[in-house]
Formats: sequence, structure tokens, C-alpha cells
Amino acid sequence: MVLGGLGIDVDAFKRFVTDENPSYPQCEAWVLQQCGGSLDAQKVAELNASIAGYNHSDAVRKSILDANGIPDEGKILDAINLNNLDDWLCFHKEVIEG
Repeated sequence: MVLGGLGIDVDAFKRFVTDENPSYPQCEAWVLQQCGGSLDAQKVAELNASIAGYNHSDAVRKSILDANGIPDEGKILDAINLNNLDDWLCFHKEVIEG
């Protein structure tokens, strides 16, 4: 979604990540380079609106909530909060389980 919104070739991004194993700042620099050195404000605004309004499918929502031990009561619907839960769960597992 982000790559498409910024007009970046997904396959080129995958090759970059696979070949270079970049840090987060290196990845940001690569993305900026692909965008000609700066991000188009209109594209960023449209992308942010898309992301803010995106909801995962019911199955994905249920999977993320179940993994976090949270009942699916229809209170958490947006992908941003669900992705945050998923990220924190993965981070916690990595720290605890190594």
C-alpha cells in the first residue's frame, strides 16, 4: 500500500531489502532516492488518508486479536491499531523468547 502510494516498484523494493538487508534509516534513504529526493506532499496526504481508513478483513482482525488474547467485540477495527498490536506481540516474543 505504501510503496504503491509513493509510486515505488514493489519488486525493486524487495530486491533492495533482500540484497542489502538495510537498517530502517537506510531503507528510508532508498525510498527517498526512488522518489527523486523528496516526497510529493499530495501523494503522502492521499496515502495517509488511505492508511487511516483501511480495515483488515474479519479473518485478519480475528487472528491478530486472538493472538493477543483480546476478544473480538468490534471495538478495534482499524488496521493501524491492529498492526500495532501485532508488532508489539512480535516484539515481546522476540525479547522474551530471544
